[in-house]
Amino acid sequence: MRPILRLHELDLLRGLACLAVVAFHFLSRGPRSGDMPGATMLFDPVSRYGYLGVHLFFLISGFVILMSAQGVSARRFLASRMVRLYPALWAAATVTAVTAWIVGSRRYSVELPEYLANLTMINHWLGVDYVDGSYWSLSFELHFYLLMAAVIFFGMIKHIHWLYLGWLAISVVNLVRPMHPVQFWLAAQWAPLFVAGGMFFLIRNEGANRRNLLILGCSLLLAIAYAVKETATLSVRTGAPFSPVVAVLAILSFFAVFALISCDLWSMKGNIWTYMAGILTYPVYLLHQHFGFMLYDLFRSSVGELLAFVFMCAAIVFVACAVRGYVERPSNHLFRRLKQRFAPSAMPAV
Repeated sequence: MRPILRLHELDLLRGLACLAVVAFHFLSRGPRSGDMPGATMLFDPVSRYGYLGVHLFFLISGFVILMSAQGVSARRFLASRMVRLYPALWAAATVTAVTAWIVGSRRYSVELPEYLANLTMINHWLGVDYVDGSYWSLSFELHFYLLMAAVIFFGMIKHIHWLYLGWLAISVVNLVRPMHPVQFWLAAQWAPLFVAGGMFFLIRNEGANRRNLLILGCSLLLAIAYAVKETATLSVRTGAPFSPVVAVLAILSFFAVFALISCDLWSMKGNIWTYMAGILTYPVYLLHQHFGFMLYDLFRSSVGELLAFVFMCAAIVFVACAVRGYVERPSNHLFRRLKQRFAPSAMPAV
């Protein structure tokens, strides 16, 4: 197996996925739903498809998580993932909740029990609303991490191909007849993307053999089927037309980019853009929606819509930098010190 190195291409893709989601919320969904009254919808024909950035996130996650699962214990795997997810979430949820309390927002109000439940990241198990709507994707990330930890714990990582096929089979059943428990606990709708990311990692390390290509092809077909179905749902929910052709082309482009990465046909050195994407994508994603909407509404009354948009974006980046510097970095350093003290063997870079 190849040595596990940091892939700067993935950092860049993370950044692009985050920008797509932010554009969707600020230039399409926000103005349409009344969260950002007066904001421009000039770019809506394109920005409305920014929701597909989450699909790219799940594809990246499938690649990175299987990479992180190589040669580690279930305890260490979970510890590394929790350190990655929780500190920034705690900070972002606190910023969003405190902002709502200070400005007295009714639209984005956060009750104390709701805030505390969100800090666990299992609030959806309890039927508690998210402090920020963007947190929904973390629920499926968490379920994926728990599933992978179970695979590692029971020594099943060597049978990952069969496990992936079983997961895809469940996803097929869910596509034909949606079942909430299966969709909720096993992330059946998103399984094709998680599986595809894992298969691209295996292709990078094992080569494009027949088995790997078969599973990848199945995941592609399922990802397309779910994407087409999702466009119909969004069209009804929002009242705006979502083209299934655009969704299919987006999924195909994501797979094409990962094919280039897995076959060593695209690689890049680290630079300022990959660095910034790597460190800011997660906190920006956590902060941008409800916190951003509240800032926009606060600024709009005094400086107008355009400057309010600019100030909102600047504030989000500023707070995201603070979360990175004063929360994520110290927690990562602490984890590394504890790891070296109690379990000094190396961890994969992610």
